[in-house]
Amino acid sequence: MIRIACATFGFGEQTLESSAKIVRDLGFDLVDVGAAWGKYDQVKPLAAVADPAGQADHLRRVMQEHRLGVSELFVMTFGHNVNDPSVDKRAETQRMFAGLADFAARAGFESIMMLPGPVHEDQGQSPQEAFDLSVSELSTMVRVATDHGIGCNVEPNKGSIAGRVEDAINLCEAVSGLGLTLDYAHQVPLGYSQEQIERLHRYTKHLHAKQVTRDGTQARPDEGDIDFARIIGSLKAGGFDGVICTEFMSRSEQLEAGWDFQKETARLRDVLVEALSG
Repeated sequence: MIRIACATFGFGEQTLESSAKIVRDLGFDLVDVGAAWGKYDQVKPLAAVADPAGQADHLRRVMQEHRLGVSELFVMTFGHNVNDPSVDKRAETQRMFAGLADFAARAGFESIMMLPGPVHEDQGQSPQEAFDLSVSELSTMVRVATDHGIGCNVEPNKGSIAGRVEDAINLCEAVSGLGLTLDYAHQVPLGYSQEQIERLHRYTKHLHAKQVTRDGTQARPDEGDIDFARIIGSLKAGGFDGVICTEFMSRSEQLEAGWDFQKETARLRDVLVEALSG
């Protein structure tokens, strides 16, 4: 069964408590929680790694208070990319990931999401070296996550070694057990059609939903170039049994244009629910 969730990090800089209230007031019962840096940190990574049991207890209490379930822990990076050329930085990332996997499992998350990493051209890293390091590091992360009973996904984001459809497929084929948290908003601006992006559905375990135009500008649910009804139809036909999470980003250009991100999130949820019932 496909479930609909809401990202706690889609409404600007909010605490776990305030974001949980917003999401519940919008009528959601499932969330993705941010554990990265800045406005994405409803869970503080350093605190969760230092005290996984205590921080997990706190998160569960907040979620229970607002009658919310948790789906994916949105991490991205720990300040360094998974394929950083530095051995020490990669070791620190793995240490942090292991601690956060412990926290995530205790808190009831189904998966953790990382970014696959870019090519560090400024440090002399070649595309093949970047890809190979990502494969090695993500393979370790998948094993750690599996040992904790949770999934490990990457978002094939624009500018990464997996931003292009072909590269994302190659990465998933190279890392056994790795899943995708797919967001069409990264591939549509690269010129891919939805038919081409659908090749990634077989690897997709989780999906982010936000509307964009072909040039990558965030758009209201009925004004962009992503056909969510088509996405859901394709996922259903392929037997997808995961979560679609609304994930608008509270950006200054939209705020200055008078956007109400809570209203637009609710509108997008309604689009997804309608498509699911069709």
